Amino acid sequence: MATNLRPEGTDVVVDDVVLSTPGLSGSVEVHGPRTPGMRGAEETTQAFLDALDQVGAQEQLTVEITDPDELYASGGTRGGGGGTQIELRVPAPAEGFGQVVLYTAEAGSLSWHLPTEPQGGAVGGPTGVAGQRGARRLTYLLPREVVRPEPGAQGHSRGVLGALGTKLFKVVVFPLVRPGLQRAAEAVAAHWEAGHRPARLRRFDPDSFTSATVPDLTPADVTALGEGPVLLFVHGTFVTSDTAFSGLPHDVLAELHHRYDGRVIALDHHTVSVTPSENIALLATQLGEGAHLTVDVVTHSRGGLVGRALAERGSELGLGDRVTVRHLVMVAPPNAGTPLADEHYLGSLLDRLTNLAQFIPGGGVTDILAGVLTVIQHLAVGAFSGLEGIMSMNPSGQSLKEFNTGPASAAGYRVVTADYEPKPGSPFARIVRDSGTDFVFRDATNDLVVPTAGSYDVPGAAMFPVADPLVLAASEGVDHGSYFSNAQVTAALLQWLPG
Repeated sequence: MATNLRPEGTDVVVDDVVLSTPGLSGSVEVHGPRTPGMRGAEETTQAFLDALDQVGAQEQLTVEITDPDELYASGGTRGGGGGTQIELRVPAPAEGFGQVVLYTAEAGSLSWHLPTEPQGGAVGGPTGVAGQRGARRLTYLLPREVVRPEPGAQGHSRGVLGALGTKLFKVVVFPLVRPGLQRAAEAVAAHWEAGHRPARLRRFDPDSFTSATVPDLTPADVTALGEGPVLLFVHGTFVTSDTAFSGLPHDVLAELHHRYDGRVIALDHHTVSVTPSENIALLATQLGEGAHLTVDVVTHSRGGLVGRALAERGSELGLGDRVTVRHLVMVAPPNAGTPLADEHYLGSLLDRLTNLAQFIPGGGVTDILAGVLTVIQHLAVGAFSGLEGIMSMNPSGQSLKEFNTGPASAAGYRVVTADYEPKPGSPFARIVRDSGTDFVFRDATNDLVVPTAGSYDVPGAAMFPVADPLVLAASEGVDHGSYFSNAQVTAALLQWLPG
């Protein structure tokens, strides 16, 4: 049964959940995981549940606010008291578990929130992931603003939570590395990637490139690649090759497959716990001593740094003269970094990627959500060490500065980037405003994740600026996750990749 909120800011208690909502009217219900009442609140997708399973996380409960309406623009009472945030207090999980809230605004934008209290404390001895009734609570400060869906926005089409028009606070619990055990915390991402993101080379055929079950290349397969030029695809953060390039039209990949006589492969690699240079050092061991390859490379996002490590530093990273890069096509590369990889804005990066994941077909939603939850386990105890793959994109970090002092390459570099602005009615129209894009990027044009100019211009770095970049105009509506379905991008690939 729904309970009315109290706009004056007085606490409302529902099933051991406490809310204070100054300036906000509406009604609230609390739902257990996968209960019949959830059908009216949201439809938790299988992709979301699969992501929870990957990292050992579970739903604890969901708080639903229906018919929300802001009574006072400044929040609080007519006399000016109260605040501009919702205060949500929920039962803490058992000792050894952490907790996070995934907030879905009325228009569908998603954001992750950690509690105000330190994670990992005891809750009085309950067993299981959910604390017992009456145990201590964790507090979350959450957006109170009512975010109306954009005119023409489509509901029930997202890949995480389905309903528009309500506020949803999904409480998730996960195994937590205890504060102080820094070395164990650093290993969380590495352990997840080792178990769920095996580093490997795979074939990338027109009829199976969106499948995750394609076998690894054998040593004999690698040797056979030496018979002519090879086309190599390299994905970006959290995803694998089958989802990163799933928007590529079948006929385009078929043409490339023909040009390269079937020698089209992809590199699946770890993107969170190791640096781009370490990705290539591992590739050197995978290729073996007998391979001598000439490759053209197509990359997306952080994969651009991996492609550059191959082209600029392959010899020193263990490849010797076994791989020669002819052409390197980088799509949305963070060559000058992205401010979202700064530890101060890392939460914004997770929010941005979670929102993008809603519109990726197939298993991409699970891939990204599992990666996001893995990083949240680090953030819960403040362990940024162990996230070297993400921190390699930090524009103020030492890793990227050193990377950009690398030698010149004999390869020809091409760059595709975009100035993204959401079209009216786009599901991202409100997401862009909610996620503080202008603040984080200091008003620099961007594709929601990577600054536009930083893709092709890195002051002081060899090979930069890259001549004649393809910069997609805002009118194209291309964001960081949708490049490969754009006709200009696919035409450029066919122009730049000779076979």
